[in-house]
Amino acid sequence: MDAFSRPWILARLATGLVAVVLCAVAVSVAFRVLRHWRIGATSEGQLALERRAELAATLVQLGLILALTGLTLTVLAADRSAQSIRGAMCAWGVFDSTGVGFWPLATGAAASLACALWLVLHRLDLRLATPVLTRRKFLALFAVAPLVWLDFGVSAAFLAQLDFEVVASCCSVSLDGGAAGRWGAEGGHGAAVFGLALVLALTAAAALWATRRSARRGRVPRASAYAAAGLSVAAAGAMAPAVLLYVAPHAYELPHHLCPFCLLHADVGGVGWPLFTALFAATALGAGAGVVAALRKAAGDDAAVAALAARLGRWGAWAWTAAALIAMAPVVRYWIVSGGAPLMR
Repeated sequence: MDAFSRPWILARLATGLVAVVLCAVAVSVAFRVLRHWRIGATSEGQLALERRAELAATLVQLGLILALTGLTLTVLAADRSAQSIRGAMCAWGVFDSTGVGFWPLATGAAASLACALWLVLHRLDLRLATPVLTRRKFLALFAVAPLVWLDFGVSAAFLAQLDFEVVASCCSVSLDGGAAGRWGAEGGHGAAVFGLALVLALTAAAALWATRRSARRGRVPRASAYAAAGLSVAAAGAMAPAVLLYVAPHAYELPHHLCPFCLLHADVGGVGWPLFTALFAATALGAGAGVVAALRKAAGDDAAVAALAARLGRWGAWAWTAAALIAMAPVVRYWIVSGGAPLMR
């Protein structure tokens, strides 16, 4: 129970619990909306339901924003706990020391992405003169809320299993050796994976910029938006191993050091924080552009759809460009300070 007296752990539990409660309240309203919502009706019951729906949407926005911060707080809690667990030099050793393992990261990422996409759907519904997407929005909540609840449960189990008396294995013991031999410095795959990730990221940025340009002309850019969504998911999938196999070794100037959590530390400028933030934002914005394009027919308002698609396209393009540049920064820095000497031999 010593874990529950630590500030970062308490912050993670508090934000997660509030998100769970707010989502539960919103789900109860969603049941009423799905049963009684009638677009265009002017009865007293409909007006009262509309007010409840607006309140519930506001609560959901707050709850989902809190859920979005949950993943960051989970990583922070693990990183700070590494200072109190022998052998754990970073968050990797802390996650690895529990039976839950790295599942809080997976559930946190899934819940955060689902929350971000729900917020995109909500913003589109608010732009419409007639709220024709309200039923869809609250129906989608039945998929998002369980992910938020699951994430809280898994994260709480992880935090409850933290043992500050255990001797953990650091990332250099449990990660660097085997993975480096198969895929990293000795395997020779790091550069290829990194190159593929950069190509996908910049192609996703180009597709999102094309989405913005088409949308600003008043057209709903379905083809480019779908391409941007697919490329964003693919780029995110490629960036994960690229960070491990190529970015992290260059940041530490050690070909066998693959830990992504060490990128959060000050001795490498904390490059992991802006990198992972840009990656998540780019993935969510790219996928959001695809969601907006898919709802064009249901929304029935091409101007509103195009306006939101243009905003998502612009910010998504910048996010993918930023992610690519930040990922390249440690590599370029190493190349400069080493006089062009290769790290991977």
